[in-house]
Amino acid sequence: MLAIFKTGGKQYSARAGQILKVEKLEGSKGDKVSITDVLAISDQSTNSLGEPLLKDASIEAKIVDQIRDKKIIVFKKRKRQNYRLTQGHRQYLTVLRIESISYGGKKSTAEPETKKVKKTETKVTKEKIESKEVKVAKKKTVTKKAVNKASPTKKKSVKKTVKKTVKTKKEDK
Repeated sequence: MLAIFKTGGKQYSARAGQILKVEKLEGSKGDKVSITDVLAISDQSTNSLGEPLLKDASIEAKIVDQIRDKKIIVFKKRKRQNYRLTQGHRQYLTVLRIESISYGGKKSTAEPETKKVKKTETKVTKEKIESKEVKVAKKKTVTKKAVNKASPTKKKSVKKTVKKTVKTKKEDK
């Protein structure tokens, strides 16, 4: 089920389970939000359009995070007036995960969010740990030697001075 809704002066299309960035909404991370400004809903067999909104249509969403968008630069200039103004702006956004879309008794829900579990090694032998420590120690000594060998030696430059003798007219005579 696809729904088109409006929030924050913009219109968004979403399906159940989708993650969206919308204009900032009140609430904190983990809160549930209900959006009732639904403009249209499309199912595989039917399309429903509101005039301007659909009655009995709602979208349930969960706030994933409250973030700020990347910075944009605002530059204003007036020619021949020596006027230049540079400003930066970062918009506040809310990241939503659409949980369910319901209309007229039909409800489309997302699959429950699965938590990713990191695999940890439970069986670590002492040999592996010791071999890693030996490798790290070898790397440190190798890099120190390489640095010592790679340092350039300075060549002594010898400046040669040449004395010029100038003959004057008196010496020539």
